[in-house]
Amino acid sequence: MILPTKYIPTTDTALGRAATILSLREGNLTVSELWNSWRAVQTETTFDGFVEALTLLFIMGAVTLESGILRWQV
Repeated sequence: MILPTKYIPTTDTALGRAATILSLREGNLTVSELWNSWRAVQTETTFDGFVEALTLLFIMGAVTLESGILRWQV
């Protein structure tokens, strides 16, 4: 689910997970480093949920991938 509804809380949506990823950006990290930071905060989310949120950020233009490093545009 991308957007929250009456029955799905924001934290369980791609948009909510993307917001959490944005709060974890510290300089330029690799995807693996960001995943490790993510697991420390979101212990119940799968890798698929992480990738879905990261893909949403990529589509929105908030992040790009250059030589294996995530570059934040915000």
